[in-house]
Amino acid sequence: MATLRDIAKEAGVSVMTVSNVINGNHSKVSTETAKRIQEIVQRLNYVPNSTARSLTKRNSNIIAVILRGEAEHNALQNPHNAALVGTIINQIRKHGYYSMVSIMKSESEISQSLQTWNVEGAVFLGMFDDEIEKMCTVTSIPIVFIDSYSDVRQLSNVGIDDYKGGQLAARCLIQNHHENVAFIGPTVKHTGVVQNRFAGFCDELRIHGLSIKPEHHFVVHSDVDLGEIDALGAQLSSFKDKITAAFVSSDQIASFLINSLRSHGVRVPEDISLIGFDDLPICQQLSPPLTTIAQNLTQKAALAIDILFRRMKEPNSPAESLILDVELKERASVVNRKTAQ
Repeated sequence: MATLRDIAKEAGVSVMTVSNVINGNHSKVSTETAKRIQEIVQRLNYVPNSTARSLTKRNSNIIAVILRGEAEHNALQNPHNAALVGTIINQIRKHGYYSMVSIMKSESEISQSLQTWNVEGAVFLGMFDDEIEKMCTVTSIPIVFIDSYSDVRQLSNVGIDDYKGGQLAARCLIQNHHENVAFIGPTVKHTGVVQNRFAGFCDELRIHGLSIKPEHHFVVHSDVDLGEIDALGAQLSSFKDKITAAFVSSDQIASFLINSLRSHGVRVPEDISLIGFDDLPICQQLSPPLTTIAQNLTQKAALAIDILFRRMKEPNSPAESLILDVELKERASVVNRKTAQ
């Protein structure tokens, strides 16, 4: 990695001159010299240590909050992520630290960012299991994961009982006499949030002699892709095998689906009942208000930050893994088929 000294040597100037140009102070540098230094900086792909520029002390007082995602897809468009990150930032501020929020697509990009900014700790959201193992080996700073199902040892994580959430959704539909049901959500992987919600849902149905037909498992690749969700609404409206209810893996998808179904002449809950997951504020603003599996995002964020700061004070302390409870919030998006007939 290039240094200020490398740039200064190639440009034939002092390190102070290079530092002035990089920091935008051109008053004592000629235009020609400044341009030459900037060209060298770009060619050598110099990455400044932003903390070193502004802080003379060893500690940066910066905590990284990193979401897994592609640059072209804003992970904070998802209201679940936005609410969780907002709460995390508030909790970090209470400890007198600053937050650096980033959306990154690979562990190499994350590793470089952590080194560049000299962060003192990091919170990770939405990481895949194989990435988690790599992250634990490439960084020595205290880190905490949220909603991870990785089996990496010495991993601190705060999650929720996604499996129980799936069970509660199934019980609700069974108690309301729904037998032909569907599951709607992202691709189910071997481990992870969606897989556990799906497994809990299917296992509870099986206990009562029911199951989801393969053609009733609908995949939504993005919870902010209105076109994809509208296409699903059209598909459900013309589905020959009548579905009376669906468990949707997130409130975000469910909220868009309600509008899509309505535009295609399908009534919720009279024609299809829906259960979401998260209990976001939008649930009570929908028409009808959405029945959902509630999790406490504030508690999850606060506990994750508490664990992180404990590990920052005592780096050799044992890892902490917490699983928080969930509950069913019954509203008007599920109809009792027996009393409605």
